[in-house]
Amino acid sequence: MEPISIEIEKPEDPIRVKQYPISLEGRQGLKPIIDDLIKKGILEPCMSRHNTPILAIRKTDGSYRLVQDLRAVNERTKTRFPVVANPYTLLNRVSPGDVCYSVIDLKDAFWTCPLAEGSRDYFAFQWEDPDTNRKQQLRWASLPQGFVDSPNLFGQALEQLLSKFSPGEGTKILQYVDDLLIAGPKEKEVRDCTISLLNFLGEKGLKVSKSKLQFTEPEVKYLGHWIKKGKRKLDPKRVAGIIELPPPRNKRQVRQLLGLLGYCRQWIEGYSEKVKFLYEKLTTEKVKWTEHDERELKQLKEALIAAPVLSLPDVNKQF
Repeated sequence: MEPISIEIEKPEDPIRVKQYPISLEGRQGLKPIIDDLIKKGILEPCMSRHNTPILAIRKTDGSYRLVQDLRAVNERTKTRFPVVANPYTLLNRVSPGDVCYSVIDLKDAFWTCPLAEGSRDYFAFQWEDPDTNRKQQLRWASLPQGFVDSPNLFGQALEQLLSKFSPGEGTKILQYVDDLLIAGPKEKEVRDCTISLLNFLGEKGLKVSKSKLQFTEPEVKYLGHWIKKGKRKLDPKRVAGIIELPPPRNKRQVRQLLGLLGYCRQWIEGYSEKVKFLYEKLTTEKVKWTEHDERELKQLKEALIAAPVLSLPDVNKQF
């Protein structure tokens, strides 16, 4: 893929946010990750005018995850116009005649997109080695996770790459950022297309998550939907996650709830009217939750529980 350039507001003013304290245990947990990324050329030493902090996030299995707080960079970034596909429009390309599917989830996808040399310093951070206590600056040589434009930029780069791949007659490929769906009416055609696509992606340096690969199946999970024989239904886990949410106590939680419900709007009859009370909460100074609001939210959750199975449109027929 071609190197990607990033533009920020007032590039002459450095972005400087002091590094947060990280415990010795946290730095020891991050060390093998950072050493591996340096070895692969994804991270590289630098002396940058810019700096934003990293965090050591402890996972449930006891290991650590490297996270960089890029909010200061995101605020200054001149973002591109987003061209990420609408999931609903995208899924309309799957027809009732498509009865076999594969789903490919790309692994560490952003890191396959190189950053242009002139853009790398924006993503620098300070690292203190737990063994030597030596401090140095490192920067990303590839698109970092947590950067506001990474999904959009990677999605466009992958779309351009996929334009060079021919799925073959009878099959189609759908792309949503780094999630790919192969669909077709015949199992052999879908299997052959999936194998060819996996080889093509491998030749281009892209890696696939084996644990998330769904290979030539009659039913698959894609973008929070289960798809089977031209029909789709909501993922029960997604529904359960919304049902278990407590009432929102502030505007941030209201927006979060609206985002989750908006993803399911096709399954909620009269959606716009039913969520109006939530939008009204965003116009007040503080969120005050009433018994009436509780009843309205309960009705929304009940509508999700009773969500029907939706048929995908047949684009070959007149509407």
